[in-house]
Amino acid sequence: MTSKLWLIGMMSSGKTKVGRRLTELSGFPLVDTDDQIVDRAGLTIPEIFATHGEPAFRAMESEEVARIARRADRLVVATGGGAILDRVNRSLMRDTGLVVWLKPSIGSLIAKGKTKNRPLLLGHDDLAARYTEIWEARKHLYQEASHMAISMDGKTRKEVAEEVWSLWQRR
Repeated sequence: MTSKLWLIGMMSSGKTKVGRRLTELSGFPLVDTDDQIVDRAGLTIPEIFATHGEPAFRAMESEEVARIARRADRLVVATGGGAILDRVNRSLMRDTGLVVWLKPSIGSLIAKGKTKNRPLLLGHDDLAARYTEIWEARKHLYQEASHMAISMDGKTRKEVAEEVWSLWQRR
């Protein structure tokens, strides 16, 4: 079993919820990169975006990925949806554990319509177009970063976590 399980995927894809279930199955702690950034910055993610801009947030995100990658303990890591934007982040994740892309259909993400705490969605009237735009820009990076992709459609978060846990145990 590799030391870390990195969960990647679009915003609202369930990385944190699946991560919580994986901690129950594995006994390993969950680290959520967004939560770590908020704790260190003392600001919410929307506040970081509004005050410092997306580049500053992405720099904080990269620092957090590097910090987690250096840890020697076994962890379940729920990343932010944009953690894969940085080439170094993609390499660090792949080199320090199993990277699993949680891959719901774009339609299921749009159906959720969650905009709270999602700076990349705020101010966009057409959520379907915005989700699709982000998806098109990132899907090749998720593919590049991941060791495997797990389709989530028609499955509960619990079922997805059990599938991921089974795969992780074999690595």
